[in-house]
Amino acid sequence: MPTTWTLDAPAAGITLPATAVQGLLDCASAPPSAATLLRTIDAVVPVEYLSLVHFCRETPELIEGSARHTHDRDVVAECFAIYRRSYWRSDTVMRLADHAARRPAREVAVLHCRADELPVAGWRNDIYVRERLTERFTLLHAPASGAVQAIHLYRDLRQGLFQPHEIERLLGLAPLLRQAHQAALASHAIAVDRRAQIAQSCKRLLRLAPALSPREAEVVARIACGLSADGIAADLDVAPSTVVTLRKRAYLKLADAGLPADRLRLARWLG
Repeated sequence: MPTTWTLDAPAAGITLPATAVQGLLDCASAPPSAATLLRTIDAVVPVEYLSLVHFCRETPELIEGSARHTHDRDVVAECFAIYRRSYWRSDTVMRLADHAARRPAREVAVLHCRADELPVAGWRNDIYVRERLTERFTLLHAPASGAVQAIHLYRDLRQGLFQPHEIERLLGLAPLLRQAHQAALASHAIAVDRRAQIAQSCKRLLRLAPALSPREAEVVARIACGLSADGIAADLDVAPSTVVTLRKRAYLKLADAGLPADRLRLARWLG
């Protein structure tokens, strides 16, 4: 039978390699990435494949996969297509996903399943035997109500089965991975929302203040969203001095048109 755990906090006294700590920081500060997660986990316990899966209305959907070694085909995508077509309804992970959905942003559910514990022989043969996989270790969490994410880790015959001390390390890492992944999802959502807000503000500016150049509108839209001159420079890949010049020109044109021409009023006008 597959083994399951429910964890809500990192184990006391857990120690991680410096590369794993840096990996967690990288995971938390950037958009969700299967490759970054795999590198972080691999610094603690080696795994061959990682897949990020989202449960949409209880149905699993592959977000992204990554592999430790280079392959001439996308093994994760191929295997997920087979799984999605024939076997996901038989997966114990569906029950855990339902449990995680009821406790958003609070804990991580963990499932460990060897190939010989899979309930359907076809599933074992079509995926695990074909790809020489030995087992799967899954972390599930709900970053928000109704939204469940899974991080699946796979070992192959070259790596062998997870040893007890490796499972203990993964269990210690699991709550930290949940926190880092949740932070990444949140920052990505904020970034997407800000991009949409900036795009909408640019369109409005160019419609109401046609004297502005497209570049000046881009700067003003970012000012209204709260970005500093340095932040705008980094976002547009220009020098801060260029941003200052564009801002001065834009403010003069806005003032001439009787429109808001300072940060606070722009934020209220375009917000």
